[in-house]
Amino acid sequence: MSKPVDIQYYKLKSRLNGELLTDDLSKKLYATDASVYRILPVAVALPKDKADIKALIQFANENNTSLIPRAAGTSLAGQVVGNGIVVDVSKYFTRILNVNKSTKTVTVQPGVVRDELNNYLKPFGLFFGPNTSTSNRCMMGGMVGNNSSGTTSIQYGVTRDKVVSLKTLLSDGSEVEFKEISKEAFFNKTKLQTLEGDIYRTIYEQLKSSKVQQYIRDNFPKKEIHRRNTGYAIDELINSNNFSESDTKFNMCKLLTGSEGTLAFTTEITLQLDDLPPKENAMVALHFDSISKCMKSVKTLMKHNLHTCEMMDDTILNLTKHNKQQQQNRSFILGEPKAILMCELKAESKDDLDIAVHGFIATTEKLGLSYTAPVLVGREIDKALELRKAGLGLLGNMIGDKKAVACIEDTAVALHDLEDYIAEFSSLMTSYDQNPVYYAHA
Repeated sequence: MSKPVDIQYYKLKSRLNGELLTDDLSKKLYATDASVYRILPVAVALPKDKADIKALIQFANENNTSLIPRAAGTSLAGQVVGNGIVVDVSKYFTRILNVNKSTKTVTVQPGVVRDELNNYLKPFGLFFGPNTSTSNRCMMGGMVGNNSSGTTSIQYGVTRDKVVSLKTLLSDGSEVEFKEISKEAFFNKTKLQTLEGDIYRTIYEQLKSSKVQQYIRDNFPKKEIHRRNTGYAIDELINSNNFSESDTKFNMCKLLTGSEGTLAFTTEITLQLDDLPPKENAMVALHFDSISKCMKSVKTLMKHNLHTCEMMDDTILNLTKHNKQQQQNRSFILGEPKAILMCELKAESKDDLDIAVHGFIATTEKLGLSYTAPVLVGREIDKALELRKAGLGLLGNMIGDKKAVACIEDTAVALHDLEDYIAEFSSLMTSYDQNPVYYAHA
């Protein structure tokens, strides 16, 4: 005899145009992401349209469960696992809806893959800047949910900088578009007798106090830490003209970006794009005999107009020695470095690029911290970037019983704090007899 809850899920399944999976195998497959966490969901939904998501919201409200929006499942901290209903948009919400070349914007559904989007945009001379190591599989909904940044954030910013508007469904199933609005429009929103109105009223009542605003400024991360993807970015809201003398208009997308799908269910995303980057590029691969020297170099080197500044330590570099695919990509590695810092420069002409590279090399020689600095060009750069992108996968597939665990991952500190932070963190890990692995965005 079926349990009442099973009957409820059967009824829900009959209402959906998409799919609802309640079998053990499907639930086990969706119980994990790219993190170490594992939580079995009660069901997995593959919605086909907005009507399906509305039905799921209604069901969740009536049955006291939750919805967990999910795209590619590449989260490293368990963001897309939970004991509610996992709602996977990667199968049906995959359309690129509109490109506006004059405003340099694109509107997509949340299941669009980042690299596929940029391939589509290339003929328009445009691209979406934030670039994660999982760019060939991560999806735009996940990038918005996580406020993803990636290798190019130092040049093009983070996802929060690029979100123009979001079409969403709220917890009562109502459809709301969030975008930049004037001060007058904001206060008109507070008069709405709807859930949307409640949201704007609550935001205003909670943040209007100057004491609250100061408390936020005192306790949130330093302004110069631009790349962060934890917590709700309410500090971004108080920078608008509703709460300060700023000319910046209020945009709820600043809060929704990085909220991991906990505040609204996004169905459409409009993004600001950039012109394609300069075609001429070179990468200087600095070799260091210690992590400390590598970290000490970063602040000074970042004064140059870098497009990427990525590092790998010897744990990852040693793993590439035993990987057939990566052996050919590590041909630029000289000796046995403790750390590599890969710094990419770009320019519109070869002459300008030569000037930039010579200036950069002069800085490294003055610092005197690296023991060699080969300059990579053309396909050599692609190979180096592939080596760097492979790092996370290599760590997850280490041979033997000992495995790397992402216990502290994607931390962000102010540039001038980086050297001391890493030194103190290394000391802390040593005191617990642990070996830290340093990798990715320096």
